[in-house]
Amino acid sequence: MTTATRTVTVQDPESTVPPMALDLPAGWVEVADAGPVLGAFSDARSLDPGIASNATLTAVPLAAGTDLEAWQSVVREEQLSTLPDLQVIEDRRLDTDDGTAQWHDSSVMTDPNGATLLVRRWSRVVPGIGLTLTLTTLPTVDARHGELFDGLAASWRLGASPRNGDSDARS
Repeated sequence: MTTATRTVTVQDPESTVPPMALDLPAGWVEVADAGPVLGAFSDARSLDPGIASNATLTAVPLAAGTDLEAWQSVVREEQLSTLPDLQVIEDRRLDTDDGTAQWHDSSVMTDPNGATLLVRRWSRVVPGIGLTLTLTTLPTVDARHGELFDGLAASWRLGASPRNGDSDARS
């Protein structure tokens, strides 16, 4: 099944992060007031009426010279110490088709409402900044729509410039 998509371009208003682009399903919407993130998008419960699946782009400053592996080691340690029911499914380095180093991890945990969530994260480092794309959904939704989520993650590009028809999301 082919899903219509639209490209969104996310730009940091402070210009410390290169512009990024994602190809989202056409019906996904920007989440207003999503907090301290560069961009957040939701399926508005179109994949499952029980919970909204979402994609979030974040950036964090890193100490000079911090590489991907060192950053992800700190992230994993922090997650394990603060999320007592976190179950890590996958945690490894991936190299993208263009040779860019990327880290992928996936885990399940229970949210404050008692729902078991599947969280998939892809992280990259640009000088002094750690960037992460996070996809959050129910495990059953991920099982039914895995190709859609894989395609969304594969579409994440850095250094994107807005093209005709792109949406700009700003934090």
